[in-house]
Amino acid sequence: MSVAIEVKSLTKSFGPIHAVRGVSFNVDRGEVLGFLGPNGAGKSTTMKMITGFLEPTSGTAIVNGHNVLEDPLAVKRSIGYLPEGAPAYGEMTVRSFLNFIADIRQLTGSSRKKRIDEVVDRINIRNV
Repeated sequence: MSVAIEVKSLTKSFGPIHAVRGVSFNVDRGEVLGFLGPNGAGKSTTMKMITGFLEPTSGTAIVNGHNVLEDPLAVKRSIGYLPEGAPAYGEMTVRSFLNFIADIRQLTGSSRKKRIDEVVDRINIRNV
């Protein structure tokens, strides 16, 4: 089985505070992983580093073959990540938000429409 996520010695410090210290693990394609721990353990910080939303102090993460430090946009295109405090834009409709995400993922033409329709049907929001 191939590795989907490879985390090596991931560390994040905010000044003198060490939020994450030397975290390492692999997730194989198709594997389901629970990331559990008490508040303040560094779970959210680790996820932000893995997804390219926060740069690690040291260490690295490879997601679907893309290094989060070298190509964070490719990482973001290859995964879905919904943080606890997900950003929302009040002026956006559901459809305009999905189009915004399609832009980020560089979907165009019929493949864009097909993918948006699939998502709308999958999460049952056709009438929203």
